[in-house]
Amino acid sequence: MFFSEPDFTHGQRSHVTPMKHPAFLAGLLGLFLVLLTATASVSDTLTIDENAQFSYARTLFEEGDYPQAAAEFSRFMHFFPGSDHRAAAQYARALSLYKDGQYPKAGKMFSDFRTRFDTSPLALAAGVMQAQCLTRSGDPAAGVILLSNLRLETQGDLEAQQLILTRMAWTRLEMGDLPRAEAAFKATAGHVDSSCGYHGILESLERFKALPEKSPMLAGGLALVPGGGYLYLGRYQDAAVAFLLNVTLGLAAAESFDDGNNALGALIAFVGFGFYSGSIHGSYTGALKENRLIRESLWKEMRHWGGELEKKQNNSCLGLTLTISY
Repeated sequence: MFFSEPDFTHGQRSHVTPMKHPAFLAGLLGLFLVLLTATASVSDTLTIDENAQFSYARTLFEEGDYPQAAAEFSRFMHFFPGSDHRAAAQYARALSLYKDGQYPKAGKMFSDFRTRFDTSPLALAAGVMQAQCLTRSGDPAAGVILLSNLRLETQGDLEAQQLILTRMAWTRLEMGDLPRAEAAFKATAGHVDSSCGYHGILESLERFKALPEKSPMLAGGLALVPGGGYLYLGRYQDAAVAFLLNVTLGLAAAESFDDGNNALGALIAFVGFGFYSGSIHGSYTGALKENRLIRESLWKEMRHWGGELEKKQNNSCLGLTLTISY
């Protein structure tokens, strides 16, 4: 009997071909996704242009996102070094840092701006803002020196002189140099809007000068009588304690000496003298402290105007440029 071998070829083809087809499709799909991602990336890169980047950074600034605005202005300067907006971008970056409270960093950038763009219309504003950064960094005296130099550089320019004088008035107020602050406010009060509150500041300065002050020398002199200095300052409880303590220790020391106990008497007298001299010193410094507290209360009231004006972006009142040029 003749037996032929079974033919499995047809069965194998019909079984293997469906297994290869899905793998081929998956490969094509993966290749398509890679090409799509690369195309999108190239498309994103190509859409960045000078005007769009500057507008985006400016929008962030106007929305109050100052850290990100500073980063985007920095990106603009990096990618478009030859742009006509480069000076405005650097000024805006410094201003963003100022708004974010990074005063030393902002001050350095304003200084760099004045060096690189000394002919820019924003050069004077950058100098004024640099002075303000020094004041906010805790060195208002350096701010005043810079403003004084700017006044010398801009002699004959009435608008520039008025801008600097306005900033000088606020800086003197920050320093607590009230006589010079008053003179500067008086010189500039007629050139600003009534909403600036300069007349209110001048009235406060008048009240400041009329404040009743305690004499430190008189307080210390009256303290030669135990409790007298505190009584002059209106600190009646401290006056009573000082009087009773000093009198008690004095009597105790005298009694110890009378009893022949000189060592104990000397010790009590030493302690008593410490309290006595402390009462004199406390009365003297107490008068100084009381005068300072009264002055600081009124001083803070005047400085409050500056904070409110800056929140309102009232540049003409502050002598600052807190907005970005378009």
